[in-house]
Amino acid sequence: MGSEVSEARKAAAIKAMEYLGRARVVGLGTGSTVEVFLRLASGRLMDRVVVASSTDTALLASQLGLRVLDPSTVDRVDLYVDSADEVDLLGRMVKGGGAAMTMEKVLASAADLRVFVVDELKVVPRVPHARPIPVEVLPQAISFVRRRLGELGYSVSVRVSQGKRGPVVTDLGGVVLDVTPPRDADLVEVARTLRSIPGVVEHGLFVDLVDVLVIGRLSGSVETVTFRR
Repeated sequence: MGSEVSEARKAAAIKAMEYLGRARVVGLGTGSTVEVFLRLASGRLMDRVVVASSTDTALLASQLGLRVLDPSTVDRVDLYVDSADEVDLLGRMVKGGGAAMTMEKVLASAADLRVFVVDELKVVPRVPHARPIPVEVLPQAISFVRRRLGELGYSVSVRVSQGKRGPVVTDLGGVVLDVTPPRDADLVEVARTLRSIPGVVEHGLFVDLVDVLVIGRLSGSVETVTFRR
């Protein structure tokens, strides 16, 4: 990752800190941009509680001295901060590069305010663009789900772990399929199709789950896009 991209993410993360306000319960996504935000904001999070979408984020928050709550104990979140693998200016996102999209979607849905932080290279004309849609599947259903998606014209591959043999296994015990829908497929229909297949736990297509998109530009400037619910 180049220095310009790193600085763009840092600038966007600093801007996102302005939305902390009076939030007492702060939900956090997963990934390198969230890590940047968490490290920068840790001093302002000391008197709040954090709810993490993954073990990775929870461990970092704990190492920084923050109070971390298990998501099972929380029914609402004041502020949710996350990033995206791809996002368009309609606020539609592809997430799940870190295989945490299920809990990320749970926390985003539970939040009063959702702020997503990206560098400008993550902004695309239309999602999905260059990345497949991650889909978390019960291990016992992997063959059936692959066959069903193939019958519907989707391209499917099992995400393979870099640290061990076999597929990526999420914190929740699911496996991850990377799925590409038919060209020009309607995103609402894609989301409905993925959700309807038995064995699918959740997918990484996020629609209508962003309130504020903070974009760090390579020039050093920051752009904020606000969406209405």
